[in-house]
Amino acid sequence: MKIKDFQESEIRNKILSKANPQEINKNGKHWKGYIYSNNVLVSKVKIPNDHNRIMHQSKSQYIANDLKLTEDEFNQFIECSYTLENFQEKMKSLV
Repeated sequence: MKIKDFQESEIRNKILSKANPQEINKNGKHWKGYIYSNNVLVSKVKIPNDHNRIMHQSKSQYIANDLKLTEDEFNQFIECSYTLENFQEKMKSLV
């Protein structure tokens, strides 16, 4: 299944609440979030700006890749059926 079209603000909110980046670099045009598992950096992700514009599949794919999520997992991550606990387990498996 392809990644669905989501609003940038919706993706931003889910990254901040579910991926829970421990460090956020707010310099530059876009924020960068650093996600750790057991004190090991497992991912660096671009955090979209707080816009109501739609982020289409082609751009969302980069964020999904940064979060180490498949297309289906990314859709679930944004639509709420993929929980914080699911995401943390996935990150632990990468360490």
